[in-house]
Amino acid sequence: MMPDMDGWQVCKAVREVSSVPVLMLTARSETKDKVRGLGIGADDYLTKPFEPEELVARIYSLVRRSMLTSTQQPLKKVLSYPELAIYPDAREVHILDTAVEFTLKEFDLLTALAQNAHRVFTREELVERLWGNDYEGENRVIDTHIKNIREKLHKAGLSYNPVQTVWGLGYKFEIPGNHL
Repeated sequence: MMPDMDGWQVCKAVREVSSVPVLMLTARSETKDKVRGLGIGADDYLTKPFEPEELVARIYSLVRRSMLTSTQQPLKKVLSYPELAIYPDAREVHILDTAVEFTLKEFDLLTALAQNAHRVFTREELVERLWGNDYEGENRVIDTHIKNIREKLHKAGLSYNPVQTVWGLGYKFEIPGNHL
């Protein structure tokens, strides 16, 4: 509903060049719109009408998480797998020695799964890890982020899918043929 570009296009354009936190503030209140916004890279989604206090709280939450991420002590660790290297301290993912861009939430989700290989996480656990206890959205947003991660891994040339679905439970990170 903006001139020249809509919010979806703006979010995609921002994500192409930055991992700055993005909060979509919109009149679009249907679940499909929220899932789409979060799926294309928004970190949070707030619909009109809203209370100013909620907007301020969400902004503080995004900034706090962003600051925690940027000021954490470097982990000085590489999560290394065949064709795939994740550098948590640099917030980089390399596939076949080429850097691949992930949104803030996609990176956090992929890293959380990779740091806990073979452990099954429910959607609820992953939502809590990524957004905290104050998240009031749908936990199916995890499915959208997983889909985006898988697409990016595949498009970058990774010959396997390390993010496995555990039907009825959630997701886990597992390299095919490598069972504990």
